[in-house]
Amino acid sequence: MSAAADRRAARLSLLALVTSGVLVACGLGMLVSDAVGEISERGPAVPLLLPGLIALIAGSLGLYSVPRPRGAQIDLTTGFGAVTLGWVAAAIIGAVPYLLAGTFNSPVDALFESMSGFTTTGATLIDQVEAQSDQILLWRSLTQWLGGVGIVLLVVAVAPLAKVGLQKVFYAEVTGITSDRLTPRISDTAKIIAGIYVTLTVAAGIAYAAAGMGAFDAVNHALTTLATGGFSTRTSSLAGYESGAIEAVAVVFMALAGVNFAVYWRIVKRQGAGSPIAETIAYAAILIAAIAAVAISLELAADVGSFGRGVRDATFTVVSVMTTTGFTTADFDTWNEFARYALLGLMVIGACAGSTGGGIKVIRAVLLSKAGWHELQKQTQPSAVRVLRFGGRTFGEEVRTRVLGFMLVYTVDFALGTAAFAACGLEPASSFSATAATLNNIGPGLGDIGALENFAALPLGGRLVAIFLMLAGRLEIFTVLALIVAGIGLVTRR
Repeated sequence: MSAAADRRAARLSLLALVTSGVLVACGLGMLVSDAVGEISERGPAVPLLLPGLIALIAGSLGLYSVPRPRGAQIDLTTGFGAVTLGWVAAAIIGAVPYLLAGTFNSPVDALFESMSGFTTTGATLIDQVEAQSDQILLWRSLTQWLGGVGIVLLVVAVAPLAKVGLQKVFYAEVTGITSDRLTPRISDTAKIIAGIYVTLTVAAGIAYAAAGMGAFDAVNHALTTLATGGFSTRTSSLAGYESGAIEAVAVVFMALAGVNFAVYWRIVKRQGAGSPIAETIAYAAILIAAIAAVAISLELAADVGSFGRGVRDATFTVVSVMTTTGFTTADFDTWNEFARYALLGLMVIGACAGSTGGGIKVIRAVLLSKAGWHELQKQTQPSAVRVLRFGGRTFGEEVRTRVLGFMLVYTVDFALGTAAFAACGLEPASSFSATAATLNNIGPGLGDIGALENFAALPLGGRLVAIFLMLAGRLEIFTVLALIVAGIGLVTRR
């Protein structure tokens, strides 16, 4: 077989293996949801057994029958393609339960809810969450949990994938400016990340139950908290519990989910400081400063009944927004302008790289501000040499260019998204907010899609725009755009 044929076979193998792994994950999720429905007395039973078995069997056959070529080169575009295909496949498969349950009659609406789940956006079209069966509620939560750590990353961790191409898939899936390995073997790194994720999820479930949640609700909220997804078993989100203890548990685990998972491994291994640790410190500093500023603004504007309540609401909302979880306990759309715009800024910054959160990531925001400061200093000291450093690490021109390039593409994508929503009939503020909420995978926004609203007000075109932005945001834009550019290149070369 020629080298070109080897490369082509390797690419197809990688695409098939990733898609098969996604089928297995979704099939298992449907079977778990079906089992819960068999013992639950709330809500009508949904026939998820058959589609779950079909997905599981088809995926298993794919994993164990697809040949694994050795030695062929896989380019980064193929890695991007495998990851994007995996996420799109997950969203399409994930829409099936909503259609079977009658939650939605429109395939687009079902795809919207599924994409929102797997990308951990938390935007919903469901008016009354409590009216859904336990099967659907658990399925919604599982889509976020699978998507939180990265469904493709889970596939890398547990599936017998071909050795070739793993690095490209890992690079395309992990968020941030670099894709540092915790171990020499990428599959071992993926297993460590998945292990940390599972451990924190179990701890969150126990904590929620101890705080007074019922077992079913505790499991669901543990899944969506660590995923920084924000789906709840109640229409009013965590506000429906009216419990300070439950809110405190949510704040702690949302904040933990927003930390680079490499930090936890460094703590276990007693390793020294580095950029993940420095980013975590910056993340904590931003959270504390934002909580203080928002709480003071609420007091000065008399937006809440007391200063204590203002601190409580500010703490929960700031952590929920910056980690892009999207749980709500207060209608922040009614807060003063400073608080609302501060929250919009936090939506953009997001959590740490290597976490389950969205946004541009703290490390990009820090490096961008440092690069901007260096440019200002050059105006007064043109001959001075400025080195980009953070957390004891020096970043070269390649990283600087990558960060600036990402921000340029992000800004253009944000502007186009806002224009697209406006063209669909949303007023300007709601269009801007809808883009921030979907592109940063946060969920609730301001205006027509405020904290106590949902996305049902979006017309069909707006829902399609939101689906694309949610996917682009979860894959950090470059992955999707790289495929578009590659596709254009193939067309123009013909």
